[in-house]
Amino acid sequence: MKLLETSRLIVRHFEPEDAEALFRIHSNPKVAQHMGDGKPLTYERCVKWIEISMQNYQNKGFGASAVVEKSTGELIGCCGIIYDSERSEPEIPEIIYSFDPKIWGQGLASEIVPTMLDYGLQRCGLQPILATIAPENLASQRVVEKAGMVFDREEIESDGLPSLIYFIERNVKLN
Repeated sequence: MKLLETSRLIVRHFEPEDAEALFRIHSNPKVAQHMGDGKPLTYERCVKWIEISMQNYQNKGFGASAVVEKSTGELIGCCGIIYDSERSEPEIPEIIYSFDPKIWGQGLASEIVPTMLDYGLQRCGLQPILATIAPENLASQRVVEKAGMVFDREEIESDGLPSLIYFIERNVKLN
């Protein structure tokens, strides 16, 4: 099911058939270094991620979703809003996103993140929404700041690694 659309991207619910593409992207160490514990995902974890996302659509109305390039129809990443029970504030929803390195630098994260934040804030009624970003991930910091998120603090995650915490509230105009 299609959730969102931008000039170059379609965001849709994950389907079981997406496991191979999700694995291709998230087994890449370059992608994994800024996600979760920093370890590449196994195929089995990708299958489980899709299953959990499908349950979240039903139970919460949102979750991690597939990002598809309009021009090719190829799944090139994911974006969504989730609850992370491992975080210090598990009751606050978090925006997540990741993309195939072959499309990095094309502004696709800057295109989809404000649209996903708007979806979470306006259509799902969530607020605030946070983002957790590794301090060395300067590109991701620029993406969320450009989307209107504001730096709040640095904290140590459950895996012992530092994260920068950004927030956005509903009354903020999205770029």
